[in-house]
Amino acid sequence: MFSISLQCLSFLFVLLFSFSCKSTTERLFDPRDSKDEQVKTLVGFLLFDETERTDILIASSFISLQSLNGDNIDIYEIQEMDEAKSIFKGGSTKLGFYYFEEEEKTYVSYSYSSKNSMYNPNVLDGNKEYLIRELKWTRGCGERCTISMNSRLNPFKSYNTLKIKGKPGEIVFLGIYTIKTKAVPGSTSLFSNKGNFTIEFNQILDDSEFYHRKIDPDREKEIFDLKYGKNQKSAEIKFLRSIIEMQKEGFWHTKAKEKLKLIEN
Repeated sequence: MFSISLQCLSFLFVLLFSFSCKSTTERLFDPRDSKDEQVKTLVGFLLFDETERTDILIASSFISLQSLNGDNIDIYEIQEMDEAKSIFKGGSTKLGFYYFEEEEKTYVSYSYSSKNSMYNPNVLDGNKEYLIRELKWTRGCGERCTISMNSRLNPFKSYNTLKIKGKPGEIVFLGIYTIKTKAVPGSTSLFSNKGNFTIEFNQILDDSEFYHRKIDPDREKEIFDLKYGKNQKSAEIKFLRSIIEMQKEGFWHTKAKEKLKLIEN
């Protein structure tokens, strides 16, 4: 009786252990068919909350870059926009991700945004244009200190800085962008609920001094393949490799490998 019970317990332990050890990874949806392949595009970009920090172990200050992605960003599809007439109409776009259980190769769960990628990979309609409408994130402000940040961006300034548009059937890296907060003159607190801070939304161009500034060393390795230096190409290579690792197989996996081969050569 005891030996049978022991065998049952051993079986249950192995069963529970096998369930707990199954790896679940994040995936993007591939196009449904050849017709869908001619419409869908995969875009990615890097967006950072840029602040200046001074570390006592480092002689001078360096850039601290907090990645904004997933639920931090609300992307809108542009339905109508006329800056001269101050007209903007658009709707929040809920983008599809799914979680894939490797051993069983079965659908596990569904999400509206990436949880694991800093590159903001999004599968969109390649014939449409999009923009970032709202940002929500938590900024660190010291030991055991965080601040909830929330900003609804001017749609025209957002569009002129980062027009989110890909190319049907292709993967497009849109570049590196930063936001900086500035205090409104006369404000008593930078982070009150009375709108006493503004946001600068900037694109990091190829000739930007950003590439020559000191970046948090750990973050620098995440953004760039330093074999190719600190530049847009280096960041795009890291982005494409992240798609290859994420997808494992399928349409976007193949497209990423093809584009990576062209860029690296």
